[in-house]
Amino acid sequence: MRLIAFLLFALNLWGGGGQRIVSTSPHVTEALFAMGLGDRVVGVTIYCKYPEAALKLPKIGTLLKPDVETIVALRPDLVVVSDQRSHLAEDLARLHIPSVEMRGQNLEAIYEGARAVAKATGTEVSAGRFIETMQSQLRAVEQKSAGKPKPTVAFIVGHTAGRLEGMVAGSGSSYFSDLLKYAGGANIFADVTTPYPKISLEEILSRDPDVILELSGDTRPKQEQVLGLWQAKRSLKAVRAGRVYALESSPFLVPGPRAVEAAKQVFELLHPESH
Repeated sequence: MRLIAFLLFALNLWGGGGQRIVSTSPHVTEALFAMGLGDRVVGVTIYCKYPEAALKLPKIGTLLKPDVETIVALRPDLVVVSDQRSHLAEDLARLHIPSVEMRGQNLEAIYEGARAVAKATGTEVSAGRFIETMQSQLRAVEQKSAGKPKPTVAFIVGHTAGRLEGMVAGSGSSYFSDLLKYAGGANIFADVTTPYPKISLEEILSRDPDVILELSGDTRPKQEQVLGLWQAKRSLKAVRAGRVYALESSPFLVPGPRAVEAAKQVFELLHPESH
């Protein structure tokens, strides 16, 4: 009887609450932990560094090159894939490993992915709470910006080292445009359909934003280098007004639960008179 009881206990752990989940992207990992599924996550990418508990988990490779053999060795019940490596789902299907997709191009994609994960894990209530909490907190930021002037903004994700070339911006369908919406800014590339288009300096000059936000890395020297590059472009309103800001990558780089923190930081930069 004791043996039967133990086997039933083990089987119960393997299914339901004992479900083993592998994450293939930082935004997936952060969402899984925020949804209360952190104790089921058994593998993450080398770039999954938040929350701290994710650092201790086995690594399955990178975002663009996950190792299928390592994933299989972790005996997952579910793999949450990202849109950056769509054929991974096909590889997993051939191995009879279930997967669901959580895209990361914007917040609506995160919410949609969270619902898909919830359906696969039986956690609809906690997923609903996760989504509602995020939306409520973001609406609170949006309410603070209501009635204030909306500065035009270029949100630059990156460019060629040492030069204002090869720039990539957040368009109207990107996560960064979501942040601007809640923070009370107008994206100058809202009309571009590709989430992260390559843009030229000439396009920035012609659209002439009030504010330039750029992800510059997490060290002061990198931030100063970025600011120095823009200072040479005095014909831009943002440069003349001293409204070019070099941002630390975290929390801006990963769409998901930390979007609230990111939106608050953007709000403070766009509306300095409010604090």
